[in-house]
Amino acid sequence: MSNFLGEVRVSRVATSLMSTNELMMREGMNLQKGMNFPKHGEQLPFFLVLPSHEGGYSDEWDPATGVYTFEGHDSTTVEAGGRTPDQLLMYADGKMTENGKFYRAAQEYKDGVRETPLSIHVYEKLDPGVWYDKGLFDLLDARAVSVEGRKIFKFDLKPVGGDAADVDERMMPVVVKIDIWQRDNGRCTECGTQDGLRFVRDAQGASRTHLLCPMHRGEASGLLG
Repeated sequence: MSNFLGEVRVSRVATSLMSTNELMMREGMNLQKGMNFPKHGEQLPFFLVLPSHEGGYSDEWDPATGVYTFEGHDSTTVEAGGRTPDQLLMYADGKMTENGKFYRAAQEYKDGVRETPLSIHVYEKLDPGVWYDKGLFDLLDARAVSVEGRKIFKFDLKPVGGDAADVDERMMPVVVKIDIWQRDNGRCTECGTQDGLRFVRDAQGASRTHLLCPMHRGEASGLLG
């Protein structure tokens, strides 16, 4: 059975940092939309964390509840001449938007139609051509909210798998990852390699974080992913 009704739990290994070409090859499509619902059950849905029109990021992480909130994407129509005032679940012709498809999946899980929540892979854009693999999440809920007079949709997700250190890295705000990526010039701070990098906090719980390759993370197995 397909991921649409939740009978299949998709398993993937996080690969941390990847190029645009690697991401497109992995997902089998061009990166044209921030929200991507599969056309076929064997494909995995994915979200792209991108800056808003104002340049900021609207995703939120609540460590107390373990819930990650992703904001729906704006819809455009010919009638509106571009972006609509409100985010939409459905267009006038009855075609469902990406917001609508994920909203429906969340409601199906809450109503018991889906046995398990929809699995969604999330990626963050760090630089032109550079993406961070945020890993797999379960879609738990979706809701409409009003922000400055506009109706938008919020999607609540929970990270799947990983120990505390893994979740700590994954849920580090994208703006912090971008700062570290630029500060360390996209290279391991110990040897300068660009292969298999991850964001790693200093020992003894220090707050400073570095980009480190597998060898300088103490991993003898080589590259990740």
